[in-house]
Amino acid sequence: MKGVFVLGIVIVGLILFCSGCTSNNNITISESSGIPVSEVPNLASEVSKSTGSIQSIQFKGVNLSMNQCLYIFAKGIVMINSGEKGNIPIKTYQKAENPSGTVNSAKIAKNEYVDMADRTYKWMDQNSIVPNYIGVYEGGANDLSPEMLLKTFIKVLNEYKSNGKLPESVIVP
Repeated sequence: MKGVFVLGIVIVGLILFCSGCTSNNNITISESSGIPVSEVPNLASEVSKSTGSIQSIQFKGVNLSMNQCLYIFAKGIVMINSGEKGNIPIKTYQKAENPSGTVNSAKIAKNEYVDMADRTYKWMDQNSIVPNYIGVYEGGANDLSPEMLLKTFIKVLNEYKSNGKLPESVIVP
C-alpha cells in the first residue's frame, strides 16, 4: 500500500511539473493574444529571409504588415533590454505619411537603438501611425527612415537570436 501511495505522489509531481512545460512549436499567436516577446527574434529572422521589399509576412498563423513588424520589433527590443516577459499586442498602424531619413549607413550604439525603439513604439501607440523618421540623438547624426529603422531592428534582433544578448552596437544597413 505504501508503494502505491509513493507512486501516486510521483505521478502527481510529474503532472504538476510538466503542466508548466511548453514546446516552442505550440506557441499560439493571434491578434487577440499578441506575440510573445520570446518569438520576436524568430519573426525578425523570417522577415530578414525575404528578398526585396515585402508588404506583409505570414508568421505562425498570423499575417503581419511591415508596419506591425516595426512596432513589434521596437517594443520587443525595449522589453528584451529590460528583461520583460509577456506578449506584444498586434494592432493596426497606418504607413508613414511622408517618410524621410537621410542615413544610408551608420554605426548605432546600444543605448541609441534602444532609445530609438522606445520612441518608435511609443509614437505608434500614441498616433496609430508609423513615424516619418526617427532621429539618432548622437551629435551630428541624421534621421533614419521607417525602412532603415526596420532593417536596423532586424539586425539587432538577429544578433540577439544568435548570441542571446543585444549587441553593443549595430552597423546599418
